[in-house]
Amino acid sequence: MTMAGTAMRSKGETTVAQGAPPALRRGGCPTLASPMQTGDGLLARLRPASGVFTAEAFLALLDAADAFGTGRLDITARGNVQIRGLRGETVAPLSAAIARAGIVPCEGIAVEMPPLAGLDPTEIADARPVAGTLSARVRDSGFDLAPKLAIVVDGGGRLHLDGVAADIRLKATAIEGGASWHLLVAGRETGRSGSADAMIEAAMAVVAEIAACGPAARARDLPAYGASAPVSSLAGREASPSPVAMFDLGTHVARGVAPAFGQAEAQVLRRLVVAALSYGFSEVRLAPGRALLLVGPAGSDSAALVPIARSFGFAVDAGDPVLRIDACAGAAGCASGRIDTHATATRLIAQAPALMDGSLDLHVSGCAKGCARPRAADVTLVAAASDGQPGLGIVLGGRAGDPLLATNRLEDVPCAITALGQWVAETLEKGESAAACLQRLGPARIAAAFSGARFNGIDHAVL
Repeated sequence: MTMAGTAMRSKGETTVAQGAPPALRRGGCPTLASPMQTGDGLLARLRPASGVFTAEAFLALLDAADAFGTGRLDITARGNVQIRGLRGETVAPLSAAIARAGIVPCEGIAVEMPPLAGLDPTEIADARPVAGTLSARVRDSGFDLAPKLAIVVDGGGRLHLDGVAADIRLKATAIEGGASWHLLVAGRETGRSGSADAMIEAAMAVVAEIAACGPAARARDLPAYGASAPVSSLAGREASPSPVAMFDLGTHVARGVAPAFGQAEAQVLRRLVVAALSYGFSEVRLAPGRALLLVGPAGSDSAALVPIARSFGFAVDAGDPVLRIDACAGAAGCASGRIDTHATATRLIAQAPALMDGSLDLHVSGCAKGCARPRAADVTLVAAASDGQPGLGIVLGGRAGDPLLATNRLEDVPCAITALGQWVAETLEKGESAAACLQRLGPARIAAAFSGARFNGIDHAVL
């Protein structure tokens, strides 16, 4: 996702002194100025103000992450990069290295755009000038806003942002001779549309309303846009198209790939980007869905890059099961994590292939906070006590912190996952999806399968 932003800190953020623990505003987002303490050290989130890394700058970022952190990076669900394993004394050298690379971090409230904005010939409007102006207006307003306030300017195109939640959204629709911009607030209709300039003013009026509600307020806190307000048909709320694909943009090409569960080692990413450079690619853009877009002029050899990316462990096909599972860092990278989430997700793919037909959104969470997926998933596996011992719980159609349908001890989790996957495979009707099968079977029987109970003639405890 492309961002328009500035290098100014939001009110309430505190810079980390060398060797000192970070101070992060409650509800805030970790930045270079205010990293967050995690289970593997300090974590800093970065997005370039331009929305674009040159390939050379991205390589410099990877080298800095390797030198001053653990060398492990995350690509987030909204298309940011997180550098893991920093220490108090390495934050300043990291920031200096990033500055030397010519990367200007976007700090404060980001205005998000489609990752191919300005390049995509199918877009309705180029979102960059609108987003840039709106970003500057928010910056100059001096409002004390919630750090996670989400503003989206969506000009459409192949990687539109319908599936990305926003407090404030400006969405382009085609009209004769150009585009009209529509304002949506918390996904709700405002009835306001018009020119870019007019809708920037309208959006700023909403920003002022939110600011008046307090520094933690979000758009949903405005009475006019609460739960009772009508949801706009323009909000879409469709899943955004997968960025893991090849995009022919006329004058440019882009190839999207994704590290498994959004996490990769800096050295592996370096090998990928060096290979991309050799095939003519010159830019790296980050996209919603934890993906990287390698962008180059027309003629860049996308086909040659695919097997290389696959050999490095990246998803190169939109149907790859790893793209259906949201998984946090887990116990390896978070003090709250109680399980190895990536191992559990990998086991789910290997031992329950019947669930991987693309009909289910899956979530594996190391704790009840559910950071990797705040919204509901069809199936969530979450660390939870079982009979007083470490275990795993299952939630259907909910969030990680919702009531558990069933639990099982960690030592029995492999059997539980196998049992659930085998049972679905054996009970699927012709032409039925995994989602439809789970709906038909119902919570009680799913709970029995996961907990190892015997029913329907299948002894799931011994699978």
